Amino acid sequence: MERKIQFSLFYMGIITAIIGIVITTFVCYGFFHREVKDNLTHECNIVAQCYDKISSPDELERFAQEDFRITLIKKDGTVLYESDADAENMSNHLDRPEIVQAIENGTGSDTRYSDTIGTEDYYYAEKLDDGNILRVSIRSGSIFRLFERSILIILIVTVCIIAVSMFVSVKLTDKLIAPLKRIPEMLEKNKSPEEMGIYSEIIPLAEEIKTVRSSQELMRQEFTANVSHELKTPLTSISGYAELIETGLAQGEDCRKFAGNIRTETARLQTLIGDILRLSELDTIASAFLDDVVDIAAVAKECKERLTGQAEKKDVRISIHGTSKPIKGNHTELTELIYNLIDNAIKYNRENGNIDITIEDNRFIIADTGIGMPKESIPRIFERFYRVDKSRSRAKGGTGLGLSIVKHIADRHGAQIDVKSSVNVGTTISINFR
Repeated sequence: MERKIQFSLFYMGIITAIIGIVITTFVCYGFFHREVKDNLTHECNIVAQCYDKISSPDELERFAQEDFRITLIKKDGTVLYESDADAENMSNHLDRPEIVQAIENGTGSDTRYSDTIGTEDYYYAEKLDDGNILRVSIRSGSIFRLFERSILIILIVTVCIIAVSMFVSVKLTDKLIAPLKRIPEMLEKNKSPEEMGIYSEIIPLAEEIKTVRSSQELMRQEFTANVSHELKTPLTSISGYAELIETGLAQGEDCRKFAGNIRTETARLQTLIGDILRLSELDTIASAFLDDVVDIAAVAKECKERLTGQAEKKDVRISIHGTSKPIKGNHTELTELIYNLIDNAIKYNRENGNIDITIEDNRFIIADTGIGMPKESIPRIFERFYRVDKSRSRAKGGTGLGLSIVKHIADRHGAQIDVKSSVNVGTTISINFR
């Protein structure tokens, strides 16, 4: 972020400088252009005043300069003198705009391309007392050469502006970012934003970060405690049964029974560890590949087939209605999401209960006739290891992580989850995919 701010300020300075230089360039060029024309008019007036003192048109040569032409033209358009060409070989100039204007008004001017010299020139003509026309001109290149004198200054100013912009952007960014960099120190030392000199405008953000961090720390502590407890319970059972068998206190049929209990607790432990690792994977991997084209209805039917045996043990009937539009997502994760929801609906359903799955375009709805839950528990059911009834959940083989995995996968797919439930009536979970 710091580099982005630096570059943004730097580019802003450069763009402002370029705009300023372009405007200055046009203004300066126009100024030089007007100044050269004014000087040309002044030079013509001076030559005209000296005209009466010369005995021959050729004496006008001494007034000519580099890029400064002098032409003397008779009132019939015949060229008497031209400083940059042979007058005898020049065509009649009576039709030239500046000459026409000078004959009619006393003075005239025009800017055009000169076939004689091969450049674009500015012309100024003045009618003399003897009826002849004195014309002076300057090449456009000479105007640009005058302007070139300021180009070097403009380039130097541009380089200075770039250097200053770079320096100011770095310093200003450091000043802007410094209070933000103090937020981690504020969290580490548990100080208030005011004590750390943080901007008043971002104090609410800093307070929110502090609150979120405290909340996350509390969740981490709870998660650690829950993991320890959930792992300790089956391990204690396994250890106890193994000790009874080892010491010979369990004989015959009891050994077989205890071995079965050890196998059950081991399976439960494997499921728990698998769910913990899966959640850790979902937390660690920033995003999944969401390029699969997934048919939610087909996935639901597949999961139903896989869970048919489990549903039949409780005489739970599963029905699927509707069709879906294909959505973009991760097929494996969406299968896991739907499987966990159906599995959960079976576990917490009644004997001879029903599970109705309705699919409407990009919406997946699963409703069961299970034990339900109180309204105050609904906001917490996606928390890790949260159980509405801990003893009943363990008896049904739940790890308390299935709905947490569902929530993670839904969030990764930008889906919205809505839960409605009533005790002893059932639960309905709706998921709206993008």
